[in-house]
Amino acid sequence: MLKKIAPIGLMAVVLLAGVSSPVHAAVTKQGAACTKAGAKSVKGKISYVCQKNPASTSSKLVWVTTDCVTAAKTYASTKKDADNFASEQGAALTKMKASVASWQNVVVLLDQKKAALETNLYPLWSDPLTKQMVKAQGITAAITQLTAKIAEITAKRDNAVAKSTAASSSASDKANWAKAAKYYDQSVLTYTRNRDNLAKVAPKIDSDRARAVSQIATMQAQLDASTSAQDSLTSQITDGATQALKYRDLACKAGI
Repeated sequence: MLKKIAPIGLMAVVLLAGVSSPVHAAVTKQGAACTKAGAKSVKGKISYVCQKNPASTSSKLVWVTTDCVTAAKTYASTKKDADNFASEQGAALTKMKASVASWQNVVVLLDQKKAALETNLYPLWSDPLTKQMVKAQGITAAITQLTAKIAEITAKRDNAVAKSTAASSSASDKANWAKAAKYYDQSVLTYTRNRDNLAKVAPKIDSDRARAVSQIATMQAQLDASTSAQDSLTSQITDGATQALKYRDLACKAGI
């Protein structure tokens, strides 16, 4: 009786031994639990490593294929490139927008400065009798008054020159008139310089404004082109990252 039982017991052992290998093989598949991080296993042509599944939020150690690991690294690199590109391009566009806004502020300030030309008070000369400074409100009035003053002093200078060369004048009178003519001539030069400087103010503002407007147009065109290019490139890079994510999720799918 014992002889009959022995083969049966042996068969049981053989059966148990026979199923041990398939059980082990079934465990070594993607998503199956493992215990030692970094452990490696090979099943057929598929290589596995024991680690956290990069496509999962779980922190448990499981078997993942090397294809999954590679796909995860590719996605991480692509996603990083996409994020860096978006950040760098966003910063560049922000700077360009700030530059455009800055030039727009320049235009506003120049317009205010131009408007103030006709309300500002401009000192012209000191009245010899009252010792008070003669002023004009508005640059146009100031230029007009200086022009009239120049004409007045020019007439006095020409008269002094004529007196200094008149045959009827004594030598002493000629010398005094010559001195007066020189004084008047210097005054004409001074008032003319002051008037001409005032006459340059408005055109200078207009020139600066035109340059600012041109700068705004140029930078706005660059901004628009950069924005359009960024949208296109961002879309391409984002699509690449999206495809890499899909491949990672596919490669890291449990059960492989």
